[in-house]
Amino acid sequence: MIKKIAAAALALGLALAGPAAAQSGNRSFDGVYSVHARGVEAGDFTYSFRQNGSTYTATAEREMKGWVGAALRRSQDYTYSVRGNVTADGTLRPTQYQHQGGRRRDDRPNGRLVRATFSANDVATTSVPAGMGMGDPPATAAQRRGVIDQITAIAAMVTATGDPCSRTLPIYMDGRSRFDFVLTPNGTVNINSRAYQGPGVRCRVQFRPIAGFGDPQEPATLTFLFARTESGMWAPVTIEMPTDGVGVVRLEARRLTVNGQRLR
Repeated sequence: MIKKIAAAALALGLALAGPAAAQSGNRSFDGVYSVHARGVEAGDFTYSFRQNGSTYTATAEREMKGWVGAALRRSQDYTYSVRGNVTADGTLRPTQYQHQGGRRRDDRPNGRLVRATFSANDVATTSVPAGMGMGDPPATAAQRRGVIDQITAIAAMVTATGDPCSRTLPIYMDGRSRFDFVLTPNGTVNINSRAYQGPGVRCRVQFRPIAGFGDPQEPATLTFLFARTESGMWAPVTIEMPTDGVGVVRLEARRLTVNGQRLR
């Protein structure tokens, strides 16, 4: 198995854009990204976030296409969903997460279904078919306390207060692998992409593996680029998202929409 570093959009428990906005109101973010893996444009990644007052939902889909998808036999095609609450201080707290995909030989026609239930102090994970391993070594209860999933992590970066590059994200990927993303500022940039042209900020992201990986992991440095929108939310323009099948993939935005308005 190709070395797995971590995962997401991404992913991606940060504060929302200001306490007052965090506690009430509706807002949304949608992104369509090209997936670049092993030096080629290999597929699509779509992401959608909705906040309705003190609750939120987010969904995502990754589909590898062309010869890459054929070579991988759809083993890297996944759908994701999560729902959770927005706390009084604006933190996103997932309650129910699931993903389906992989299409391994012993799985359902659409791949293994994995569900994770988040409580204040722990995360419980189940799978269909049953028997999914929890990594070696599995994350302890203390290591699972206060974590977020990778889909919530993307939403948290989108809705961050202030600089999105000055924080640490405790992530529990797919209800199995535990790691930290440590984000630090890495300067301002002029972005010229299919989805957005204008000023942006660059984050240096240190990956720190903690538990739950089936093979040895080494710390790594990733890069995220964000555009600040008029709404105050941050639009991820480029994200590096490691996977368990094709190494680190790079997501490059083709279309970004904030509160129903397309970014230019």
